[in-house]
Amino acid sequence: MKYLVLIPDGLADWKCEELGNRTPLEYASPENMNYLAREGICGVARTIPQGFEPGSDIANLTILGIDPKKYYTGRGPIEALSMGVDGRIFFRCNLVYVENGVMVDYSGNRIGDRESREVFRALEKEKPYEFIHFHHGVSFRGILSFSREFDEIPKTSAPHDIMGERFERYLPERNDLGMILVELMEWSRDVLRDIGSKANMIWPWSGGKKPEFPEFREKYGMRGSMISEVDLLRGIGKGLRMDVVEVEGMTAYIDTNYRGIARAVLKELKRKDFVLLHTEGIDEVGHEGDAEKKAEAIIMYDERILGYLLDRIDLDGTKILLIPDHATPVKLRTHTSEPVPFAIKDGRRDDVRVFSESACKMGKLGLIDGLNLMEILLRI
Repeated sequence: MKYLVLIPDGLADWKCEELGNRTPLEYASPENMNYLAREGICGVARTIPQGFEPGSDIANLTILGIDPKKYYTGRGPIEALSMGVDGRIFFRCNLVYVENGVMVDYSGNRIGDRESREVFRALEKEKPYEFIHFHHGVSFRGILSFSREFDEIPKTSAPHDIMGERFERYLPERNDLGMILVELMEWSRDVLRDIGSKANMIWPWSGGKKPEFPEFREKYGMRGSMISEVDLLRGIGKGLRMDVVEVEGMTAYIDTNYRGIARAVLKELKRKDFVLLHTEGIDEVGHEGDAEKKAEAIIMYDERILGYLLDRIDLDGTKILLIPDHATPVKLRTHTSEPVPFAIKDGRRDDVRVFSESACKMGKLGLIDGLNLMEILLRI
């Protein structure tokens, strides 16, 4: 038996007036997602444990059955794992755009990968301390690493959670390391202005030390592959000692290489028992706050990835789990922690006919703890 887990990041949403009081998922009514709901068994899963911020790191660890309360140390360290970055402490480092003291864009005005690479190169060259290093990831994403220890890791805020807010209210906690982060943020404004970047400041957040995850093969007794467009998920995959597959042309947006991604899934399913595909584009559109564009992004995913896969895999020999990691309501333009819909195609059926936030609540599996999803899928 093969196992395929599909995670369209940020798919779930709230009802939108501009869509006739429907969610983007209900409005899009994606044919292939609805097929999985009709032919499978549904429910809603709590992927964000109480006390945690609703991030993709927490949600995807939960879906994989890795308890964040035991293993999570921060988003920065996980992405550092993906990028092979050495150091003692790691922060995710966004290139952002601020104006008149307000966080306008967490992605630096959607800065491109080539330009952002040059920005990180300039930051590394001009850095004011020898014990810090800047590492470019994908587009606006990067890592700020520290080669020396500090007694406390400061509390920080995710930039996508504070858009439209005065950023000074969300600066890092003012301990020793936090004061250095604030200094670096102010310093970066001069560097980015001098090189004429679309972004105008760095924003370090979610710092910590490298985690020690269990090995996927030992935990589940099978080999697994991780395919994702972002370093965060690739870091989780590497931490679990899964095979991490990158695809040329992946952009982490809705202009990504859909065909290449889908073909990579098929290739990995021939070689492995378990494949997880995580895509980012729907979530990014949710952060932009455009309901119709998000519905269009859902249809693109449904047709170009899910539909392509369903036409080509052995449906009798493959169990499929479809689940967003968290909701990204376009009204808020950030993540929320409510339970998300899921469908499992494994031969069982219930009365759910469409894949949506409200319909899946009526599924036979009801409301479950997301940490139990893998047990349900694998029937451990």
